[in-house]
Amino acid sequence: MRPRTKRERLVAELSSKLPAITETQIRWGKKHCFPHNVYRCKDEMWCSECGKMWVDTTGQKEGYIRCPYCGERLKIKISRKKKLCQYEYMTIVTAVDKFQVLRHVEIGKHKGMKMGEIFYHSTEVCQQWITEDRKETVMAMPMNMGKNAWIYTQPISIKNSVDCYGYNCYDINGYVYPKVKLLPILRRNGLRTSFHGVTPARMIRAILGENKYAEMLLKTKQYGMLDFYMHRGCLSHPWAVNICNRNGYIIKDGSMYDDYLHLLDYFHLDTHNANYVCPKNLKKEHDKLMERKRNIEEMARVKWERILRMKKEKELKKNIALFWKKIQPFLGMEIREEGIVIRPLESVTQFYQEGKAMHHCVYDAEYYKKSDCIILSAQKEGRRLETVEISLKTFEIVQSRAIYNGVSLYHDKIIELVNRNMWMIRRAAS
Repeated sequence: MRPRTKRERLVAELSSKLPAITETQIRWGKKHCFPHNVYRCKDEMWCSECGKMWVDTTGQKEGYIRCPYCGERLKIKISRKKKLCQYEYMTIVTAVDKFQVLRHVEIGKHKGMKMGEIFYHSTEVCQQWITEDRKETVMAMPMNMGKNAWIYTQPISIKNSVDCYGYNCYDINGYVYPKVKLLPILRRNGLRTSFHGVTPARMIRAILGENKYAEMLLKTKQYGMLDFYMHRGCLSHPWAVNICNRNGYIIKDGSMYDDYLHLLDYFHLDTHNANYVCPKNLKKEHDKLMERKRNIEEMARVKWERILRMKKEKELKKNIALFWKKIQPFLGMEIREEGIVIRPLESVTQFYQEGKAMHHCVYDAEYYKKSDCIILSAQKEGRRLETVEISLKTFEIVQSRAIYNGVSLYHDKIIELVNRNMWMIRRAAS
């Protein structure tokens, strides 16, 4: 995109005058941006730094070992991998004129099947130019439609920093080159060379006033809480952090500390009291309150299940009474022909036995509660064949199901037999 505004034209001009990425910076990126591993398959090992392979008969499968060729300390990985293709970002933080500039360099590391060959390549793919008023201008290479790969054949140019979903796809969390040059306002607000695990662009915008508590957490060295706050985006108990600062208490695990404060709220303990807010052993106190809460909730669950069980038993007794009243006219009714015997299910227990034996839902779906139907069981020589549902409104067969809701060999015979003797059901229901 061509620069249109005065700011964009200034950024494009300053970007063209930036010095090239130095060999020293590239060497640092090669050393610090990639894991140093050695891949072991049986007795063969190969180094991810120099690509050389050797035979190791010690059988060591974990820990660290030194490469006999390049001398690099390597972490052992059990893998049959023979190739290597890794991409990482190195971020160079500098200041130009009134802009805080983040230069993102993509470094690739490759190894083919041939041993002893490791190739690197590096490309500056993106620049973020941020002013004191948090206005940002992006110079970057084009991306493909999925925004997961750069188009390297095109030069960097002005881009929209925020897409249509409100997401800044150029906020790259790369390995920060240690020689950092910052605007005076950022140094005044507490930022130095470390970004404490936060994406550099997000940290800079936060320190410039985008986030309410970022500067306070940074200046008071509450780095654990800062990392949590920047990723969560909110601070539920800011007064608790102020109490920690007054008492010189450093929060090491922001996520656990936030959970601990919510546990204090759950037990109505005073989060304005330093005795609770500044525990000597955060994990111990957190686990103790968590166990206490778990016991309370377990007791509540048992009580609730007992209430539900009593309610269900009461409802079941009511349903049994209603079913017994409905089934009275059909007691003793029987349809018999050619060894097939069809009788109504005369109790809730028989519904349970029928559902369990036939593996269908006649009991689970509570057909005994339905007042407008009668359920029959067709058997032959004591073996259940099908379960038949008959509507007491239309006196028609609604469904007839065999085991697993299938169809038995006697299905047509059972249907014909029930339809022929439907007068018995009609007379009993009238």
